[in-house]
Amino acid sequence: MFRLFDQAYQVQHTSPDSAYALIVQAGAISRKNGFDQGLFNYYNQAMYNRAAYRSDFKLARRLSDTAMVLVEHPARQRFRMLMDFSRAIFHQLQEQNDSAIIYYLRALDNQQFTQDTSRVPMIQNNLAILFHFQQRDDLAIEYQLKSPQRAISDADTGSMIGNYVNLYGFETARKDTAAAFKYLAKGITLAAGPKTWREQTELYKNAGEYYVARHRTDSARYYFGRYYDLTRSLYPPAYLAQPLIGLAQADWLAGDWRATKRRLGEVARLTAVGSLPMLDRQNYYQTQYRLLKKTGRPAEALIALEQYNAAVSEFDNGKKNEQLIQYDNKVRKLREEKQNAERQLALTKKNNIIAALIAGCLVVALVATLLVLYWRKRKMLESEKLAKLELEAEWTQLKSRMAAQLEERSRISQELHDELGATLTSISLASELLKQNARTDSPEVRIIAKASSEMTIKMNEIVWSLNANNDTVQSLVAYVRKFCADFLDEAGIQMIFSESIIDPERELKGFIRRSVYHSVKEAVNNIVKHAEASKVELTIETIDNELAILIRDNGKGMPENAAKRWSNGLRNMKKNIETIRGQINWVTDNGTSVLIQTPMSL
Repeated sequence: MFRLFDQAYQVQHTSPDSAYALIVQAGAISRKNGFDQGLFNYYNQAMYNRAAYRSDFKLARRLSDTAMVLVEHPARQRFRMLMDFSRAIFHQLQEQNDSAIIYYLRALDNQQFTQDTSRVPMIQNNLAILFHFQQRDDLAIEYQLKSPQRAISDADTGSMIGNYVNLYGFETARKDTAAAFKYLAKGITLAAGPKTWREQTELYKNAGEYYVARHRTDSARYYFGRYYDLTRSLYPPAYLAQPLIGLAQADWLAGDWRATKRRLGEVARLTAVGSLPMLDRQNYYQTQYRLLKKTGRPAEALIALEQYNAAVSEFDNGKKNEQLIQYDNKVRKLREEKQNAERQLALTKKNNIIAALIAGCLVVALVATLLVLYWRKRKMLESEKLAKLELEAEWTQLKSRMAAQLEERSRISQELHDELGATLTSISLASELLKQNARTDSPEVRIIAKASSEMTIKMNEIVWSLNANNDTVQSLVAYVRKFCADFLDEAGIQMIFSESIIDPERELKGFIRRSVYHSVKEAVNNIVKHAEASKVELTIETIDNELAILIRDNGKGMPENAAKRWSNGLRNMKKNIETIRGQINWVTDNGTSVLIQTPMSL
């Protein structure tokens, strides 16, 4: 079975269909022998093969869905990380970056169930790149830094150089030049050894461009020279065009026009300039324009400038062109589907005509039967019409009742706020005056002050949950965020908040908001009371019809006897969420993570 998987891996790039046949064969053997390791390897490799090499996302999705169901069994929990990783790759191949990020994060959360940590650096690297694509470079840097901090072997050294190249790009996107140079310098130091890694080419190219931008000619020429030498040892001669363009830029900065002209001529001899990557093409035409203008050849300089502007325009519109190609392919596919549907409709009409002719021949013999059927059908339609009228009446009554309930909720909420709220405020102010005027600090006064303050908070929570104007996702997010920020700030605990809400104004019933809020409140209260934490991460997301809230602290974690010590609180949280058909999970790993998942409509 493992031999089949190895053979499939070897022919994956050259013959994807042959590889898929080998994977299916290995999966059949694993299923027959009840070998879970082989079975989940089959789902992982089959899904990737179909999605990456054949773009058959429907089949890949079915394979992934089946695996996600199987892995829910407690005996197979050690494969959850692998399946979440596979699902993330599936979404990433379709450029569904938000979903890919969610499953990568779930894979990291599920690494507690397995001893295999080989995929963790790859997951962290992919998360960094996805966050960079979303222009969230702070998170990109955070996950890139979680990769190994020192090289253990030559292969690890190459990976570390790649990490520093990525970090340089992320910091450059954030316009943090100092931090970008720090990572660039670390990569250069790590690449100083005698062994050669392919990642060094991108490293030396970045270094040369960095020093060109700062007009440090000698340093730029040195690193572009290293880039040239390494490219010559690893790649065909045509690849030398890119380092030669960098050397031409350095020569231009040094005022060596002859060397600049010679470099550009070598580029033109090695490859067609129009086939170069767009950024290299821009640098070529820009340097050529400057050279021609400086040497008194204005007509040729104008042509170079036009070519430069065309390259800039092509770069700016590149993504739009790709989208147009995708749109054209989609339109072509829809047109073919429409033609097939029209042919099917014509065939259906023809069959209907034949059926009608046959039915016409039998009309005389079936007249009596048809009359009976007609009478029965008429009776049935009358009954259906009557039932429909009754349903419409019930629906009208139900709508009126619901409107009355909403009005009553608003009235109760307003009266609680206006009357009871004013009374509690008066009690609170009076108790404070008593404390100020009393000669001694009376325990009774403190009790009254504390009780009135707590009652005011609880009354505000009740008013918020009753008010129908708050029946939105955004209202819940805002209220939860404010409560957590105030409560944790009062306890001296840092809060890191993030949200990903697709439709903030989506309706969220009061009983759902109330159950979720009380569970979050209990979880944060447990952190302040028991966790001894200094930081809490609060993340709120919506995916389709699901609301997900993750509360993660860096405290001492939940001890083994937590269920006994906090049984009432945990039981209440679980009951609140299960009442609205959701689920809640606790995970202890360098702190405690509480994940609340609930549907937004029942």
